[in-house]
Amino acid sequence: MGVPRHCDFCSHGIPRGPSSCPHCGRPGRYQNVDDAGDVEEQAALQERYEHAVADAAVRGAEDRLRDFETAVGKSKAVIARPLDLLVQLAKSDRAAYPTYYKLLQAGVRLPEGGKWDVLRHVTDDALFTGFKEEVRFATLSLDGIGALKFGECSITLREGMIAHRASAFEENSILFMDHKRVLMTDSYDLPKGYRALWGDRAKLCVAKLANRIDASTEPDEYSALLMRRGTTTEEDDFVEVHIWGTLTRRTMEHVIVPRPRNAYERTIVKAVTAWLQAVGTTVEVM
Repeated sequence: MGVPRHCDFCSHGIPRGPSSCPHCGRPGRYQNVDDAGDVEEQAALQERYEHAVADAAVRGAEDRLRDFETAVGKSKAVIARPLDLLVQLAKSDRAAYPTYYKLLQAGVRLPEGGKWDVLRHVTDDALFTGFKEEVRFATLSLDGIGALKFGECSITLREGMIAHRASAFEENSILFMDHKRVLMTDSYDLPKGYRALWGDRAKLCVAKLANRIDASTEPDEYSALLMRRGTTTEEDDFVEVHIWGTLTRRTMEHVIVPRPRNAYERTIVKAVTAWLQAVGTTVEVM
């Protein structure tokens, strides 16, 4: 269920979920970050990391693995979303990127139903007990392109705006529950070593991907190793990023939009570009 938390000011216990102290009202920490920084979680990740480096050394791939580690240490959090949502966010500083659960609560979105909707709820209740409504999802990327099955536009987030409230996770969290055969009765105590603080994201990437790197792996292959795009969502493989709290156009550093196919789309892309550039966000059409 995660590490117990106490207020830095009044020292009283803080329940899972709130980002401020319910006793003195002062701002607190972010639960996803606290969970990733748990001593047991970090120790398990360190063990995985050291095992991966040792194995690479035996295979003669340690130098290339170290180079990969340096590269992914500069990876960015990227969100892939449809153009119509980007339009809404780009217009104004008051437009905030919502979570699935916030939309449900507001009554502006209906439950999807089916297998993945059920699994989403089970997974999020296990990983984000008491605060799933606050978590936004992104993926680590080296080329600025996100998991495009979630939308054709890739939004790179400013590191300085999210590093303090972001954590990294081994893979698509729903698929993780399946791959690790986590039963509902075990979901209160998830396997350790698969979460990382933002500053340790490279360590997590090494632990996960070292066995795919050998002495002949070239640097231009790193991006595809970090995010492997399959033909279906289930076949996509990436490192997931969990971000607590609101995102706006001011959180965006760079946006990639697809090349317009007609006059209407050209008008939309031109408007989005102007709105975003006005707040210092660069836009690339490709």
